[in-house]
Amino acid sequence: MEYWTPDKLIYNKIQELKKFVKFVSNLEFAEIGDRSKADEITYLIENIDKPETYKDWCIYLNIFDRELQNDNTKDGTYWRKWLVYFESGVLGIEAESKQVNILEHSGDDFCYYGGVYFAKDLNCQRIYLDVDVNEFINDAYDYKKYITETLNDIEVDIEI
Repeated sequence: MEYWTPDKLIYNKIQELKKFVKFVSNLEFAEIGDRSKADEITYLIENIDKPETYKDWCIYLNIFDRELQNDNTKDGTYWRKWLVYFESGVLGIEAESKQVNILEHSGDDFCYYGGVYFAKDLNCQRIYLDVDVNEFINDAYDYKKYITETLNDIEVDIEI
């Protein structure tokens, strides 16, 4: 597959994601091995303009209320996530919360989706960012404001 190379403006916006990688990997919930994976992801982000370095990876921070997630008799937020991934030539950025309603699943009450598509030939928009990447990062920095008495099961995962 042939890949598109980002211009300096997009390259610099993508570089901001290194702050998210560092933040998540330094959380107390991250495992020791996650930090070395985060270093590799940082390297891959730094070299996002070099297709020969492309490799699939993901890093996320989740907060769950697992009891509510499995209980259809109560209302509330059962999941909040922040996720950045690179897969098959797509850089994805997501933040969302999921709620449940006793009458029906109410869907997402918050979501942020961004993406940069690196395939050379595209029939769709190459760059899609709801808002500035730093808003996503700053929201993740404030993850503690989403923790409640029951929405408190925190999980970090870093995969390459």
